[in-house]
Amino acid sequence: MAMNQPLKGVRVVDFTAYGAGPGAGKILADWGADVIKVEPAAGDPSRTGSRILGMRADEGQNPHWELLNGNKRSLPINLKSVEGVEILDKLLTTANIFISNYRFKALDKMGLSYEAMAAKHPHIIWGNLSGFGLEGEAADNAGFDTVAYWARSGSMIDFCENGETPLTPPFGLGDLATACSLAGAVAACLYQQEKTGKGEKVITSLYAQSIWNESALVQSVFHGDQFPKSRLKADSPLRNTYKCKDGRWVMVSVIVYDRYFPIFMKMVGREDLIEDARFNTQAAVKENSEALVRILDEIFLTKTWPEWDALLIENDIAHDKINQIKDVLTDEQAFDNGMLYMYKGRDGVEDMMAGTPVKFGASVPAPHVNAPFLGEHTVELLTELGYSAAQIDELIAKNATLKL
Repeated sequence: MAMNQPLKGVRVVDFTAYGAGPGAGKILADWGADVIKVEPAAGDPSRTGSRILGMRADEGQNPHWELLNGNKRSLPINLKSVEGVEILDKLLTTANIFISNYRFKALDKMGLSYEAMAAKHPHIIWGNLSGFGLEGEAADNAGFDTVAYWARSGSMIDFCENGETPLTPPFGLGDLATACSLAGAVAACLYQQEKTGKGEKVITSLYAQSIWNESALVQSVFHGDQFPKSRLKADSPLRNTYKCKDGRWVMVSVIVYDRYFPIFMKMVGREDLIEDARFNTQAAVKENSEALVRILDEIFLTKTWPEWDALLIENDIAHDKINQIKDVLTDEQAFDNGMLYMYKGRDGVEDMMAGTPVKFGASVPAPHVNAPFLGEHTVELLTELGYSAAQIDELIAKNATLKL
């Protein structure tokens, strides 16, 4: 399995909390890195509950905690103590990467800003994931993904059909998208570190990720396009949603409109429209989109989803049924590619996990080691750092750290 985990031998200090930062650490852990979760004595706030089961991770199975913190080791450190600061310094000496999603002022107060880190540990790759970025008036604002990814970016309102009632944003979506960017960025810096021995400053944010994800739309609006959109006035009626006879919805996605328009019209039995100047070119249909959408609405209601699926496949037209999330849970395509897998929690009960989205060498997910209890690896890690058993006991007595 090591050959499928290219970050074996890389050590990451994961000084993160909540969703996006821990998600980046989980990706690096799945890629083989030794990820050490450094937490205060109270632990990452995500330990205290879950939107799924609402129980503390250290008292039972917490699926959301497992999702973000599996394959890591835990070392609580009290950074308000001299001894705690010394523990972290020793740990950083052995590490390649430090990631955090604490706000810049908080990191500066703890002596963990990039400047302070680089002065003590110039080899460290220092990665930070914030709400709104390093500069500007919002740089130190609190920013969960609902605020920085969804609200400020415009997607919460402009992705709605009517543009009046904002979406209820799905929790964690922005967090985990941004986690991918941070993980990839700090991993990329390992190449420079290997060549020069020097670290790097890596910055990303939920707001930056959201703008990147909607970058094609930003360009479109800059050039005069308007949002929100309605399916009745789609830019292309052949890149749109339609309801089938059995109540299922299908998404069809024709990109090269002029080429596929005749094929599509033959497929739906409307050859008479092939020469209709209102619809037969991409340029013309933009002005007449609603009329064609209404025609296709009536046609799609004449066949069931399986019937349309067969026809669309036969004509090599990109499409799929519009699933609900519950449908994904039984999707063989997801399991065949390690996108979903089953694992056993600490309580011995089998549970479902989403695999991190990049695999190396095979489609199987990385081996899953249960997310750590708070202080589970304290003795093990301090021993690795050269502390004796007596010294570890003294550090625990002084509240510089704690063990399970």
